[in-house]
Amino acid sequence: MERFIKNKKVLGLVISLQEAFTAALPYVLLTYTALLIYSLVNYLKLDWILFNPKEIKSLVDILSSFQSIVLTICIAFFVAIRFKTSQIIAVILSLAVFLTITLIETSPNFTLPKGFTPAALLNPIISTYLLKLFYPFFSLKIYRQDGNFHIYRLINYTVLFVVVYFICVVSYISVDYIMDNLIDTFNETKIPLPIIITLMIRDFFVQIFWFFGIHGTHVMNSLFGYEIFLNEMMPNLKYIEFHRLFVNIGGDGLGLPLALGLLIALKDKSLKTIIKIGFPFTLINVDTLIIYAVVVLNRFFFIPFVFLPLFNLLIAYIALHILPITFTSYNLVWTTPPIADVYLKTNGNIYALLLQIGLIVIDTYIYVIYARRFAATNTLTSNKEILEENLEIKEEIKSKESILAFKTQKELIEAQAKLNNVINTINKENLKIYYQPKVDIKNNRCNKFEALIRYNHNGKLTGPIFLDIIEEAGLAPVIDIWVCKEAKKDIITWNQKGFHPQIGVNLHPDTLKSEDAISKIIDIFKGFNITFEIIERSLLYGKIAEKNIKRLKVAGFELSIDDFGSGYSSLEIITKLNIEELKIDKSLIDIITTPKGYSVCLHTVGICHEIDSLVVAEGVETKDQLKTVMEIGVDLVQGYIFSPALPKEKAETFAKEFNLYKFIEKI
Repeated sequence: MERFIKNKKVLGLVISLQEAFTAALPYVLLTYTALLIYSLVNYLKLDWILFNPKEIKSLVDILSSFQSIVLTICIAFFVAIRFKTSQIIAVILSLAVFLTITLIETSPNFTLPKGFTPAALLNPIISTYLLKLFYPFFSLKIYRQDGNFHIYRLINYTVLFVVVYFICVVSYISVDYIMDNLIDTFNETKIPLPIIITLMIRDFFVQIFWFFGIHGTHVMNSLFGYEIFLNEMMPNLKYIEFHRLFVNIGGDGLGLPLALGLLIALKDKSLKTIIKIGFPFTLINVDTLIIYAVVVLNRFFFIPFVFLPLFNLLIAYIALHILPITFTSYNLVWTTPPIADVYLKTNGNIYALLLQIGLIVIDTYIYVIYARRFAATNTLTSNKEILEENLEIKEEIKSKESILAFKTQKELIEAQAKLNNVINTINKENLKIYYQPKVDIKNNRCNKFEALIRYNHNGKLTGPIFLDIIEEAGLAPVIDIWVCKEAKKDIITWNQKGFHPQIGVNLHPDTLKSEDAISKIIDIFKGFNITFEIIERSLLYGKIAEKNIKRLKVAGFELSIDDFGSGYSSLEIITKLNIEELKIDKSLIDIITTPKGYSVCLHTVGICHEIDSLVVAEGVETKDQLKTVMEIGVDLVQGYIFSPALPKEKAETFAKEFNLYKFIEKI
């Protein structure tokens, strides 16, 4: 199952669906806000103030009827992006197919279905996929490159649109015919089952449909009818009322316990905000907003979401046949809030109230367990702890609520798959620290090195190819602290041999905005000859980063501006923070032999020297580049022309044997 979920194509489709559901949430919220207002108007008799209940009810019905159309549009749009086909054509095609299917299903009186139907989910996926699949065969292949090229691109879909439309409609009619016959056969030959077993089977499939974003109740009602719920379970209690009172408390999937469990267990502020918005609706037994925001296609909630209603059904069924509970003839409205509904239907029977409250407590407790697993699997704290354990780093950085590894389910699925793989493969055995020489070309020596991470990837030594994923997850400080600890070990070993180089250590912007990380790094390198290399965008992180950089200066460390000229560059920063060293980026070194490149580098070196800052040329690879940087007065050279990054033993040897003049003679 896990392997299937992490398959790239499956991930892509799931992400597209979740993007679509997320995009539909504002419309869902609007629909159920109208329903909430309607319920309040009825309960509190507010129609004499501003609201007309009939008009509000009509609005609710209209908005509900268009939910499937909204979802069809959203799914077609995001799936088209995933399949790299025209979004507008995919949306129009999906709508045309959906409306045709709806006409066939509701003929002769066309009626839009309420809620999200299977057609709203499957039709745009299939239609858009076929649009992509058949494009090479039915495209008009007009590729004119004049000012109207975007119009011709859409014209290419003309014939294809019609072909795919008829394929989808004919396929639906065929499948619908087969399914109708199968269902008719089932209804004629079905084995008589106790009604409680029938309800459990029905609820199981209702929840399965809901898990995939389809309104399960509407689907099962359309397939197998609604009559079973109209039967009386006991005097004055129909099965539909039993279901509302004790099975789906707060909505399908137990909306009230689900919301309570999420609010208790989750720490992610963004998700909790959504739950808080959706919570009032669970009090009128509507949990669609929470289902689509958190549950749909979320494997962490599959078990409780599907099986807790079955648990409630079984427990409540048994309890009602044991406990002395009688029911009144009160006509229960489905939007009546939990607890209030039991009170009204049983005239305040204490056993009935305790039964519903007990089920809410048990269900909430179980949802808390699964919500905590969900939170633990995709939070920064969990990933940080795994990474720290792999690298033998413990309690280095306090978790920050402002650093969120993943804020939405989209990010959860795609990024979590990548991050889990990276974190579980990174350990102290396949990560090494290498040292690239920074050659002092003015004094013919090499007493400075930059510490760089090297990663053993399937036997091949590479740069840290995982850093982008680690950075997105907010875990860069953990890596930086590990580098500092490993570099310190090497420095101690060198010092014991009488070798005392200055080591440059890169600090990520996220590290510079973490006071805890900087405190730890200062403690690690206290008394050592270290230059911290920072990129200029670190200063864009605001006052915290600037304050931490000044802390490094006060602690006696030197600072180097890395990658100067690669993007955001300002000479102001050199004077503002009293920078000892500036590194000209390889992108400028690559053009240093051109007039413009030469001029920029020459003036940069001149300005730095006037304010007593050293200049390092990064990425020097050719004889001409070396000659030019020496000519303009660069102080230090770093690049493959001298050496790539070296393990600590070879770095020491390189420093002791280095002779610039002999090297120049060789090249």
